[in-house]
Amino acid sequence: MTILCSLKNLNLAFGNKSIFKDASLSIHSLDRIGLLGLNGHGKSSLFKILAGTLIPDTSTPPFIFDKSRSGYSVFLVPQELMLDSVDSISIKDFFYRFYPILEKIHLELIDINDKLADNHDLVHRQKELLEALESNNGWEIYRQYESYLNFFGLKDFDRPVRELSGGEQKKILLALGLSTPSNLVLWDEPTNHLDLETIKKFEAEMALVKKTYLLVSHDRYLLSKLTDKIVHIQNGKIRPFDGSYQAYLTFLAEEEKANLVLLQKLKNSLSRETDWMRQGIKARGVRSKSRVENYHELREKVTNLRANAKKELDITISNSQRKSKKLIELKNVDMSYDSPLFKNLSLTIGKGDKIGLLGPNGVGKSTLVNIISGKVKPTSGEVKSLDNLLIQYFSQKREELDPELTPFKLLGGGDDFIHLPDGRSVHVNSWFESFLFNKENIHRPLKTFSGGERNRLQMALNLTKAGDLWIFDEPTNDLDLETLQILETKLKEFKGSLIVISHDRAFLSNTTNKTWLLENQTLESFNGGYGQVEAYLEACELEKQIIQDDATSEQKSKKKKKLSFKEKKRITFLEEEIPLWEAQLEITQGKLETFDYLNVDQEGSQKLTALNDKQQSLEEMILEGLEELDNLKSKS
Repeated sequence: MTILCSLKNLNLAFGNKSIFKDASLSIHSLDRIGLLGLNGHGKSSLFKILAGTLIPDTSTPPFIFDKSRSGYSVFLVPQELMLDSVDSISIKDFFYRFYPILEKIHLELIDINDKLADNHDLVHRQKELLEALESNNGWEIYRQYESYLNFFGLKDFDRPVRELSGGEQKKILLALGLSTPSNLVLWDEPTNHLDLETIKKFEAEMALVKKTYLLVSHDRYLLSKLTDKIVHIQNGKIRPFDGSYQAYLTFLAEEEKANLVLLQKLKNSLSRETDWMRQGIKARGVRSKSRVENYHELREKVTNLRANAKKELDITISNSQRKSKKLIELKNVDMSYDSPLFKNLSLTIGKGDKIGLLGPNGVGKSTLVNIISGKVKPTSGEVKSLDNLLIQYFSQKREELDPELTPFKLLGGGDDFIHLPDGRSVHVNSWFESFLFNKENIHRPLKTFSGGERNRLQMALNLTKAGDLWIFDEPTNDLDLETLQILETKLKEFKGSLIVISHDRAFLSNTTNKTWLLENQTLESFNGGYGQVEAYLEACELEKQIIQDDATSEQKSKKKKKLSFKEKKRITFLEEEIPLWEAQLEITQGKLETFDYLNVDQEGSQKLTALNDKQQSLEEMILEGLEELDNLKSKS
């Protein structure tokens, strides 16, 4: 399949925040790409770069944007319409804001048509403009636009856009995106504010589109249906994956297992280097100077990682100006059973706080929320809450649903309408359908529903309960992708306060705006959702692993075993070869440092690739050789 466009050596930073670092991406014709990444990590920036409205930073080697010789055209469908308070543009004229050439022709035609009766000399200019409109395919594009407006239920094209609801304005954007002749379409959250019926219509049309597109969406169900390739922005890089969204989730799970193996190798390497450094100069012998430098650099990076992440997070926290009414306050709370769970814990829960509660198993997360909800009294300390505060607590153990009940009885208690926490009254059939059920099944007994369907019904029941504060303990356990997406949507819509205990990082990122970390008998609070706190938490985990490795290194067994002749010979070989490999690596790194990146021709590009490949190969050989040597010596 032909490449439509490719980006190479992409670097972008805003102040001290790095978005892309030496990133690359290739987009092929008819790719249907789902674009993933945390908020603020570069999805919108990548769209703007592809659309030509944002220029990346100057870099060495320079940024390359290689576009298809057969023609490259792009159309960016934004999340929202850009309107000011006095903008009175109509639906039909809004089309021209996305086509400046057609808008210029259109406005001049209007002006000529108004003057034509008094000045017949303008007929020739009118003809030129009509021909220009035709040559730019204006008639056909606009006809398609009107057709899709009708398809989505917008009939009165003279209505001012600013008078439309959020959902109606979104339909205009759908019509623009589906009618564009561009060969690359960038969709930024296309289904926000849309009802289920419109989303289904959009899905059906997108399934028929023979175009290349990138789709940003928090709707995982939409991603599963409309994409066959995933591009994930992580840590300044752009990672492509050929396969569906669900296949990518499976890949990530497998990758996490592989990363654990790699992490163990790196931990062993650091432990080995620590042991080597402790031997003293005489015992170490003459070794590569770079090895000593690399050890100190690695150690310094590890010890500084947590502090740097915390510093960056503190900047975010200091910028938060949230002022909220206190719902609950804990002061100097201690909790003990056979041993202390936490000591001197103080916290507040404000109106609108949506809190992700994190911590290892057994540190007291469930106990803490039981104290907050009033089910458990602390050993000591003070718990204050507003009068008549209504708290709903949904535990890990889902309620047993009466198998003889029907969804109609379960959800509505036999009434036609459900009264929701936000004051709305919704017909029980509509509520049932919003959880992906067919209303024809509302009178079936629960015993005829599958386990996954009963999970969904349990969630539908929980979310009908009124509360100033909702507490969910591991709500994503056993939920399928569709139900998880519904729960995320409902929790984002919830206007009250929320505490979520969960190990699902994506779920926490999408539903919380504050994070609590409970460990070592203390609680640390961050005014940021999981996506903002993630770097700090990962740094904390790495630091714990390094400390643990140091302790393990000190406690290594001193028992000796007799080595075979073959193993002794292998040790001698590795001790002789590893310094040679390290010397080759230093030479290769020196060549890369002095490489002339500014004047890279085809031959130079091949040479650069060969040097990078050699560096990677040597680094792997050294790492594996040191690991093998360490394992062999540990036997003796």
